Amino acid sequence: GLDAPRDLSATEVQSEAAVMSWRPPRAPVTGYLLIYESIDGTVKEVILNPETTSYSLTELSPSTQYTVKLQALSGALRSKTIQTILTTTGLLYPYPKDCSQALLNGEATSGLYTIYLNGDRAQPLQVYCDMGEDGGGWIVFLRRQNGKQDFYKNWNTYVAGFGDPKDEFWIGLENLHKITSQGQYELRVDLRDKGDTAYAVYERFSVGDAKSRYRLRVDGYSGTAGDSMTYHNGRSFSTFDKDHDSAITNCALSYKGAFWYKNCHRVNLMGRYGDNSHSQGVNWFHWKGHEYSIQFAEMKLRPSSFRNLEGRRKRA
Repeated sequence: GLDAPRDLSATEVQSEAAVMSWRPPRAPVTGYLLIYESIDGTVKEVILNPETTSYSLTELSPSTQYTVKLQALSGALRSKTIQTILTTTGLLYPYPKDCSQALLNGEATSGLYTIYLNGDRAQPLQVYCDMGEDGGGWIVFLRRQNGKQDFYKNWNTYVAGFGDPKDEFWIGLENLHKITSQGQYELRVDLRDKGDTAYAVYERFSVGDAKSRYRLRVDGYSGTAGDSMTYHNGRSFSTFDKDHDSAITNCALSYKGAFWYKNCHRVNLMGRYGDNSHSQGVNWFHWKGHEYSIQFAEMKLRPSSFRNLEGRRKRA
């Protein structure tokens, strides 16, 4: 029979490519047949000319095992097959369910990313990830910074979300509920005003389902802004057309915003931008009071477990 090629090996294995090389048989050949098959049964074949002793496989799938087979050809004759197995590299999380998993995939720049709710490729959601603040890995779900976006919106708009994630926006109550249902999340609020900064972190943060009217659960405060959020714990969300607060009046209507209002608020981050009249503006009561509208505010979340992970990474 026809002499077989020898020493088939894979080098430079990446997520979607690999280089195959081999030593030619001693006898002259008219070409080679290279076959590669993925674990799910996709087969590709290439015929190569007789001088070839290496070939680049491209358009492979990440994190996938391939069996690569090689035969020498001489006219109608085929040699015995030699084969090797390779596995392409992959992302730690091919379908990251939040920004912390995107960060662990190696994404280090703040900006827009696609996450997949519950790691399900059929549930993509574009979000803004803050990869810089306090270790990074935060999904930003609210930003106020210039007053360009009107936040006096109705219930359906707050459920769905609105605005530009690169500028002023709200991610949507339904998205917040779905994200916080994936595990235990912590909340971080960053406030800035004329060079002055403050933050608040809550160890546990979740938003209930539509039936609970997106009830807020928040506790475990630490930070420099003061604990204004605990006042709102356990409240359902309110907008001017759906009043779930405990006040006699309609808080959303009175304060031209929306929130987990009670009677009425210590936090009013969806208030009227730049309005310093009592309780109307972007307020965080324990930092700047009710008669001061804060210039910049962001609310963000990430898994509570991320801190421990980060600590381990730093010590490692």
